[in-house]
Amino acid sequence: MVAIHYFISSLYFVFCLFSLSLSNSDFNALLSFKASVSDPNNSLSSWLNSTQPCTHPWFGVTCNPSTHRVIKLVLENLNLTGPVQPLSQLSQLRLLSLKNNSLYSLNNLNLSSCPHLKNIYLSHNRFRGIFPSGVSNIRRLHRLDLSYNFFTSEIPMTELARLPSLLTLRLEANSFTGTLDTADSISLSLTDFNISKNKLSGEIPSWMSRFPVSSFGGNENLCGRPLASDCSNRTAESEASRSSSRRLRDIIVLVIVLFDVVAIVAAVVTITWCCYKRKRNRRGGGGFRNETEMKPGTHHNARYGGEQEAEMVLFEGCQKGFTKVGDLLKASAELLGKGCVGTTYKVVMEGGDVVVKRIRERKKKKEVEEWLNVIGGLRHCNIVNLRAYCNTKDELLLVYDFLPNGSLHALLHGDRGPGRTPLEWTKRLKLASDSAKGLAFLHGYDKVKLFHGHLSSSNIVVDQMGNACISDTGVHQLLHTPLLINNAYKAPEVKSNNGSSFSQRKYTQKCDVYSFGVVLLEILTGKMETGDGESSIVLWVQRTWAEENPWEVFDFELIRDKEMEEEMRALLQVAGLCLSPLPKDRPKMSLVHRMIEDIRTKGSIDGGNSFMNNLSSDSSPSLSETTLN
Repeated sequence: MVAIHYFISSLYFVFCLFSLSLSNSDFNALLSFKASVSDPNNSLSSWLNSTQPCTHPWFGVTCNPSTHRVIKLVLENLNLTGPVQPLSQLSQLRLLSLKNNSLYSLNNLNLSSCPHLKNIYLSHNRFRGIFPSGVSNIRRLHRLDLSYNFFTSEIPMTELARLPSLLTLRLEANSFTGTLDTADSISLSLTDFNISKNKLSGEIPSWMSRFPVSSFGGNENLCGRPLASDCSNRTAESEASRSSSRRLRDIIVLVIVLFDVVAIVAAVVTITWCCYKRKRNRRGGGGFRNETEMKPGTHHNARYGGEQEAEMVLFEGCQKGFTKVGDLLKASAELLGKGCVGTTYKVVMEGGDVVVKRIRERKKKKEVEEWLNVIGGLRHCNIVNLRAYCNTKDELLLVYDFLPNGSLHALLHGDRGPGRTPLEWTKRLKLASDSAKGLAFLHGYDKVKLFHGHLSSSNIVVDQMGNACISDTGVHQLLHTPLLINNAYKAPEVKSNNGSSFSQRKYTQKCDVYSFGVVLLEILTGKMETGDGESSIVLWVQRTWAEENPWEVFDFELIRDKEMEEEMRALLQVAGLCLSPLPKDRPKMSLVHRMIEDIRTKGSIDGGNSFMNNLSSDSSPSLSETTLN
């Protein structure tokens, strides 16, 4: 009996040593990952050499209490930058979510080393190259989201067909190539499928036709149902194209003969023009033409009416190739529009396009420069960065990053009619969350009290990664005169009697919260906020919602996402809180952001069902830091 007891004790001791060794491998993998990435917000500060992830709380890490192995890793919206190869050592991982960061390398990451994975969320990063290897060995995989990255390979449909439990496959907004011919035998268990905005070609397999058009849009060379393009027509067009190309070859022979003569003439004209242009620039002028001569969208050579050699004040990260106003003179500019603050241009520079805002009415020069040094130091993924400025006696020029995907206003309201690509619900909810996060960062800045002052859907723009960013941050606090803005976005406490302007002294961060509530109503209803009083979108929603028909309120374009109605109702609740008549009843933007994130992960928030249910701080909606399992 003693011998048996000794034998069992020895086996237990060996098992403990083995478990400790395995947990140490997870510990080393996490620390290696932390060392390989940039963590500007210090989000991984709880990951310490002196603690263990399964015995002390590490941010984003969940362990199996019996095996002390890491089974979940959720690191979302942290602005992490770097590779992720060390994570392949987490062999017991069930959930991996790294979405909404700036991670960029999957080299040597073989997912087959994590065979227990069920959910993989890697969207909205900077991953590039081939499709992650080893996916076909993850037999339990339910959800795979690689959307909004830079993958360029073919999609391994044959491998994906071996996954019997795959429910979600999101690959949109990449550069995947090839055809879908090998996809005939892929699992029919898919319920969430999207390969839009890639470079795929060929005919869509018949089993895929059950998904909506939005799952395939943005692939110019795809054809077949549910798309309108017929593959038989594509074949005929291809034959016609080949016949046409044969005729073109004969014409090209003649064109080549003439080309040499034309090239010589063009070279002479170009040299003459360049000499003239250089001489004209030396004569002076500078900057941008009088904006009264231009219409939005027109192009011209930059001419600035101020001091040509005035120095630009540059902030961190400015690598656009200019140090003086004169450097902007050589570039062409496009008038984007005129607002209540000033005139805005897109300027084409060698280092990348920039946006230049021209402001004439402002406070004293010293006050302006002190304030711009604060604004120029703000850095956040959901704030449009101020890169440089020039403050002369005549006017103020502000230089920002150019974001190519337009404004939220344009995405919601532009080109409504036949041929428009609707803005789907998941994107609307993400843009709402991004905007709330940026505004919460602005309100939480600890060095000085900041507010936006003129938040609207036009001042929320979308970057190349699909993230929403707040523009014109802090600009309205530079103005010397009262600001003329659309009364529709103004909080009740700052509206003047004639509805034309308000005093900045009355403005608080809670006014921004109200304006954000109006933006949320635009996202939900698709209606453009243009009026005040009886024509206000706020009053319209209140009256329409009272009739107890939600689809009279929600944008008709969202009908394809009808299964998400609970999330839409929840976001309407958040809008109602933001639009409380009294400032004290409106939540802080940090809470608004957490509520929207709660909707994205849970599908709802706690609270009453009325549109204007004013919740006290003790009854605020519960918040969740979990993600979808």
